[in-house]
Amino acid sequence: MGEKTFKEALMRVDKFVVRVANPYFLLVGSVEDLPRNYLQRAIKFAISNKVFPLFYEGCLKYGIHLPEDANVLMRMYEKRRKMQLEAIKHLLEIRERYGIELMFFKTFKPFRYVPDDVDILLRNEKDLSLLINILKNKNYFIAKIGTPEIVLRRIERGTYVDLDIHTRLAVGHLDLFRSENLWRSQAYEIIEIGDGYKAPKLSEEYEVVREAAYSLLKDFNLSIAGFYLAINAMMRLDLKNAEEIARAENLLPHLHLYLNASYFHAYEVFGPEAVSNLRYELDTSLMTSKLCRVNRMPYPYPVPVIVWAYTSKAWLEIHRDKNLKVILQILKQPSSKGIDILLNYFINYFRKYQDV
Repeated sequence: MGEKTFKEALMRVDKFVVRVANPYFLLVGSVEDLPRNYLQRAIKFAISNKVFPLFYEGCLKYGIHLPEDANVLMRMYEKRRKMQLEAIKHLLEIRERYGIELMFFKTFKPFRYVPDDVDILLRNEKDLSLLINILKNKNYFIAKIGTPEIVLRRIERGTYVDLDIHTRLAVGHLDLFRSENLWRSQAYEIIEIGDGYKAPKLSEEYEVVREAAYSLLKDFNLSIAGFYLAINAMMRLDLKNAEEIARAENLLPHLHLYLNASYFHAYEVFGPEAVSNLRYELDTSLMTSKLCRVNRMPYPYPVPVIVWAYTSKAWLEIHRDKNLKVILQILKQPSSKGIDILLNYFINYFRKYQDV
C-alpha cells in the first residue's frame, strides 16, 4: 500500500473498511487501539455494503479487536451461508431429477462473500412454474415479484434464504446478454461446493462483464464488492476474453469504464505500488474530471455517465445488431423497480457529500 498506513485510513470510515476488508493488498503500519464508536461505525458500514465477512477476516489478520457483538454477527453470517449452500444443493438435486437447466451467478465470488440471496438463471422460461411449485412444497413462499425475477424465501432456524430466480440476465426490461451466448460451454464453469456436489456458475470473465453492466445500468455505483471483483480481474484474468464477451454483448464501453474507475480508485486507496500489480493500463481519456471528482466508496457514477451507459448500449444494439427491440425495452424501464433506485440516486447525488 506504499506509504499509506492505518493511521491515514482512520480519516474516514469508508476508506478504513475498504482497506482492511480488501483481500488482495497487504496493509502497512501499526494498528493502535481504535475507539469503540469508530469500530461500530465501521461494522455498520461494512454490513450495509455487503463486505462484513471480509472486514471481519481483515480485522483478525491485522489484530484489530472488534466489539464482542461482531463475533455474534459473524456467526449469523456463517449460519446464513450454510443455509444458502444447503439450498443450492437442493436445487442441484431438483435439476437432476426434473431436467431443469440452471446456473448460478453473483452468488460465488473469488473472495469471502455472503450474498443477500442466491441468484439462479433458468435456461427455459417454461421451467419457472415447475420450479416454483417444487420449492413451495419445500416451505418456500413467494417474497417478491420483480422485473425480471421472482424471489422465493424460506425461513428456518432463526435465519432465512432467498432464491432470486431469473429467466433472463437483464436490468429491468433491458436485456444485457443474449440467452444463446450464456449457455455455451465457455460462458459457465463447474465448481465444487462440498459433499460431492458440483454447481454450474457463470464464468469469471462473464461475471466481470455482468458486474460492469450492473454497476452502470442497475446500481449506478461501483460497489465495494464490485471494486474487489475488478481488482481480481485485473490481477488474475485474461481480460482479452472478457473484452471479447463484452464486445459480443455490446457492453465493451461499460467494461472499460468499470475497470478504469476501479483502477483509479485502487490507486487512490492503495497507492501506486499496489496498482503496479494490476495487469491493466489506465485509459486516461475515460477519466474525466467528473469521474474523478468523488473519491469515496461505494463510488456513485455521475448522472451523465449513467445516461451515456444507457445510450451507448442502445446505440450499439441498434447499429451493430439491428436490434430495435432495445428501444421498447428502454422505454419500459420506468415501470421497473430500477426507476426508484434511479430517482433516489439523483436525490442523493446532488446532496453534498459528508464523511461517513
